[in-house]
Amino acid sequence: MIIRMALFSLLIMFTFLPNVIAGKIEISLRDKVILEDDEITIKDISTVTGDDADLVNKIKGIAIGNAPGANSERRINLSFIRMRLVSANVDVSDVTFTGAESSLVSVESTKIKGLEIAQRAKEYLLDFLPMDERETTVELGRVPADQWVPKRRDKIDFYITLIDTSKDRGKIELVVSASSDDKRFFKVPVYFNVRVFEYVVIAKRKMGRKQQLTRENLFIARRDTTRMHGMAFSSIDDLKGMTTIASVQANTILTDYIVETPPTITQGSIVKLIIKRSGFKIVTKGLTQQAGYKGEVIKVKNINSKKMLYGKIINSDSVHVVY
Repeated sequence: MIIRMALFSLLIMFTFLPNVIAGKIEISLRDKVILEDDEITIKDISTVTGDDADLVNKIKGIAIGNAPGANSERRINLSFIRMRLVSANVDVSDVTFTGAESSLVSVESTKIKGLEIAQRAKEYLLDFLPMDERETTVELGRVPADQWVPKRRDKIDFYITLIDTSKDRGKIELVVSASSDDKRFFKVPVYFNVRVFEYVVIAKRKMGRKQQLTRENLFIARRDTTRMHGMAFSSIDDLKGMTTIASVQANTILTDYIVETPPTITQGSIVKLIIKRSGFKIVTKGLTQQAGYKGEVIKVKNINSKKMLYGKIINSDSVHVVY
């Protein structure tokens, strides 16, 4: 009787054993993994097997958490994985763990050296700076710090921005950034000291206010124009007909802040007033009430009639009355 009961028990056990085994899941944890994605799932750090395909796929997709940053690691142990399984409503009694006791996770990372960042910024700056007839020196202010990016180098895009596009000398700032799939990893400022040497027109001797500029009181030489204010002149011919605005010391670089083109007609000048009507022309004398340049309309007083008129400047001694 006892033997029969024992045999019956064994028969029942072997009858139901396949079903029990079929519900079991095995998770074989890997000792060390290197990932590309930002999120860690169970399938990233282990091999999941079992006869229940739906349950296997569910466990594979369970999120563990965020991947570590560039050049860093994160260790995930079995107790943390069990906690995630319970949170996902997985019966951990049906799960068997094999392999490593924990998994060390890192991401594919690239080290971007500060010298490379500076070189990219310098190449961009040199393409921007004018290099016609002037000599330019570009000196790096300071090498930026190395940057780690959690991507392979072939997936990294670099972007360079010039902060002030109106500057071509002095202290110039650029910003170098790196990104991938619209996600930016770093944004680093890079500074350069740009010096400019060019041939410019210089005062040969001291000149007073409103003094006419001629070849006798000017010369051309190469000078450092980095800290210069205003636009310098590279040809003496460009200053033809101009005068100084204020007194100028010898060896001063002439710029548009220092010189001006005198008006064609000054205020208080006696000019010919030309009045044209249909069929006749009258020329009389006028007294200018304003200074102006050729083509401008100024206020003029008819000396004979004392009437105020407006006329267009023709040349240094003639004004055509317009109304």
